[in-house]
Amino acid sequence: MNTEPHGYRVLMKLLFGGEPPAWREQAACSDTDPTLFHTPSRTAAAKAVCASCPVLAECRENQLSWEANGPARYRDNAFGVVGGLSGAERRRIHYPPRNAKDVA
Repeated sequence: MNTEPHGYRVLMKLLFGGEPPAWREQAACSDTDPTLFHTPSRTAAAKAVCASCPVLAECRENQLSWEANGPARYRDNAFGVVGGLSGAERRRIHYPPRNAKDVA
């Protein structure tokens, strides 16, 4: 019997097309309250969980790819800590600052 909440199953279907990737089971955050990663005042604590994660690279790559390949609103409105990066850090990856020299 599947004991996951209905909302979780819907989210996984939207994000991953069905089931979460296999590496997700090994994630340091798998048993952590998800609100930790979406509470601005707890960013340092969320990043500390990510820092100890054995699948940090896979998580970060997955999130950045999802944001980059989806509608612009995914990149523009990135929030929370995912893959050890805050929303602002992920936005800077998607939209690196331009140098005055690069514009000319």
